[in-house]
Amino acid sequence: MATVEAILEAAARILAEAGWAALNTNLIAKRAGVSIGSVYEYFPDKRAIVDEILNRHLARGEALFRESANDLNSGPQPVDIVRVLVSGFVTLHRDDPHLHQVLSSEVALTLEQKMRVAALRANTIKRVALALADDSDNPHITATLLVDTADALSHRWLVDAAGTPASEKIMTNELQKMLYAYLTCEP
Repeated sequence: MATVEAILEAAARILAEAGWAALNTNLIAKRAGVSIGSVYEYFPDKRAIVDEILNRHLARGEALFRESANDLNSGPQPVDIVRVLVSGFVTLHRDDPHLHQVLSSEVALTLEQKMRVAALRANTIKRVALALADDSDNPHITATLLVDTADALSHRWLVDAAGTPASEKIMTNELQKMLYAYLTCEP
């Protein structure tokens, strides 16, 4: 529905530009070009709007995991593991780095959202650990470090002093170099 999408887009823009504290339903309605009554027709409060944004983001992450999990079959090489992992995280966060920074640092997750995040993290770590089984003395720890690093850095997408996010290419290249160096280093 167009009204719901306009409300969600307006809320996302406000979050990305000004953060959680600045978000309110009056501002969302104004930005979306709808009445405050229309906002309340679909959402009881700003938290419900942000929950929908978060739930869509989580659903996209879950779908990306399902799509990329197959790329880790058949004994992938370390470079392939890093490529798939970084590609997934960059794809998930490239469209709006500012919004994802706010969502990950300012918005408290509901219990259900925390459980979804934990399940997605655990499944990703498990899948990467299986792919690393022949290349690591402790694949679970190695996978955990790879996944958590890629996740943390993609949520904190590099932004210059003027507020301009780094390009997808730069983020991908730098993350891949860093994670591949870790994965292939000799102690």
